[in-house]
Amino acid sequence: MIRFFLIALLCLTCSSLPAQNQIQTHAKNPHYFSWGSTPVFLIGAAGFHSWAPVSRPGTAQMEQQLERMGNLIDEINSPHIMGLVRWLPYDPMNHLHDGTVKRVLQPWKLEADGRYDLSQFSPEWETRLKKLLESALEKRIIVVLELWDDWSVTRGPEGAYDPGDNFGWNGHPFNPNNNINYGEQSLPASTLACAAPFYQTLPSKSNNQEVFHYQKLYIDRLLGIIENYPHVLLNVNNESRADLEWSRFWADYVKARFPMIGDMPSTNRKDGGGECEDDFNPMTLALDELYGFVDISQGVSGHEFNSPQAQAIEGGKRIREYREAMKANGQVKPLLVSKDYTRDENGGDIVIWSRFINGTASTRFHRPAAETPVSVVDYQHAAMLRLGKFVSRLPFWELSPHSELLSSLPDGMAANVLSNGVDVLAIQLLDGKANATMDLELPEGRWKISWINPSTALQMKEETIHHSNKRLSVQIPADSPHLIVHMEKVNE
Repeated sequence: MIRFFLIALLCLTCSSLPAQNQIQTHAKNPHYFSWGSTPVFLIGAAGFHSWAPVSRPGTAQMEQQLERMGNLIDEINSPHIMGLVRWLPYDPMNHLHDGTVKRVLQPWKLEADGRYDLSQFSPEWETRLKKLLESALEKRIIVVLELWDDWSVTRGPEGAYDPGDNFGWNGHPFNPNNNINYGEQSLPASTLACAAPFYQTLPSKSNNQEVFHYQKLYIDRLLGIIENYPHVLLNVNNESRADLEWSRFWADYVKARFPMIGDMPSTNRKDGGGECEDDFNPMTLALDELYGFVDISQGVSGHEFNSPQAQAIEGGKRIREYREAMKANGQVKPLLVSKDYTRDENGGDIVIWSRFINGTASTRFHRPAAETPVSVVDYQHAAMLRLGKFVSRLPFWELSPHSELLSSLPDGMAANVLSNGVDVLAIQLLDGKANATMDLELPEGRWKISWINPSTALQMKEETIHHSNKRLSVQIPADSPHLIVHMEKVNE
């Protein structure tokens, strides 16, 4: 068992935790996170769709999900592997994937008439949030909290679409129809797909001091709760259609108290640009010193690249572009993937292994949804167990993508390569053909080569090859849509 002894400390004494016990950017390789000084790769699986478990105590059984994820991390049994979940502290009123929600517990005080008082907060909500945070900490699970959710801001009358009564913006506590603090003269009850009035409140924009006061009050309250928890990462938004100014304002506001702040722009564009503003995209955030990490989930997802193979190869190229641009700019930071939409055995392994081998700091299955069979939930945990055990065997914090090491590959095949260029390689090979040959540019010497089926974690073949030329030719042992090749240089 690796689970923390910290459960005895809990939130009242979190402020006394030694500084090294916290999630931060790894000092020697800032493409990765570290827990204290220990580099870590983050993995996650899901048992439900909802990312608002704090607000749905009767629907999202997060306690059981944390227990299962904790058991998975225990089984991997490595200081270099930690779990990953993502939560929205308030309820976005987007129940489309969750079915009937028995009860909604918002951060704000609920009045007798069914409206919220944005100036007061719910003690029950705060207690539940702390309880869940403490449970995740005890189980070595990193929590990504998202300050705002775009689905609840831009979906409503005049918005991207209107989900109907009580859904999206129609049910949002900041909608003037749903609180006692202001009326439609202060903020419209309608919204917009882009440039929603909720995003225009900043002093540099409409300077809507009344609504902005309550927005800031909520963020201050949330920061007061979480700032002493060492295992929290913050995203400004979830799939945001806001603009760069909104994102940068809150990143700057939060960073003074909570430096591990990132963001997740919404992008359904093939060039990775933001849905509503070109400049609000993962590349821009990656090059901005305000952000401690960038959540690139939307920029490399199936929404962008469709098939698992395209996500692995074309999405992998985009990940490497982000990394190369950061290196050139001198602003290297982790690239977080908090949700992958390819969720089952029909490509799930291809996607999650490609994230690791292309140099992200994490991978996590975003769903299943409420209607998903138990078998998919089981698959996700088993897939992450296989990946986690493999990752724990490699000094990944010393490796980086090295596609140039693969000098030739037969037509119809594709590959991703992670290596230090000296004595360790991990290759993801797609559509391999038996007896075909791939050529690698590697140092001379003896190389141990292990062929692994990632869907079973079984080693298919192991061999040792001595080569004295610059180019090492390796024969593929079997037809397979997906193979992992682990290579290590053996001392003479």
